Amino acid sequence: MRMRTTRPRRSSRARHAVVIVPALAAALVLTGCGRPGTAATVDGERITEGQVGALVADLERLASTAQAGAPVDPAQALSTLVQAPTILDVVAEFGATASDQEAVALLDSVVSQGGLEPWDYSAEIRQVAQLQLASPALQADEAASLEVGRRLAALDVDLNPRFGTWQDGQIAPTQWPWLVPSAS
Repeated sequence: MRMRTTRPRRSSRARHAVVIVPALAAALVLTGCGRPGTAATVDGERITEGQVGALVADLERLASTAQAGAPVDPAQALSTLVQAPTILDVVAEFGATASDQEAVALLDSVVSQGGLEPWDYSAEIRQVAQLQLASPALQADEAASLEVGRRLAALDVDLNPRFGTWQDGQIAPTQWPWLVPSAS
């Protein structure tokens, strides 16, 4: 007489969990940073896709005042948002600052020269203007420039893969192994 051993059957909920849990984990990895709408996390601070979009929109609006109003690359805008706080911190430590009011004044000047009316600038574009104002001080001080490079390389950056990967203090395009570059 042959004994038949049976293994316990999983409930339908358990079977669904086996399928759903790995799918959810994969979705979190593919969306990057673990939260929907996250473009990057920098040293625990979240940068949203909305912030990237606001910066892109403002930069394109500013670019429309120039003759060559090209579209703005969202990855480049995100790179600026990742780097800006670190750069501004270092510049301030070396004695140069740019206030929010100075940033708005610079933006108003650029906008009026382009024939546009000033608008309610996003916090992100004001931060870019602060970078522009602080840039000469940074370029004039080699120690400050070296410190910026050191700190950017030390940042803990987690990017949404659709924007690229963080390498050596900057965003590099994501290399998808299943895509073969064209031979042009």
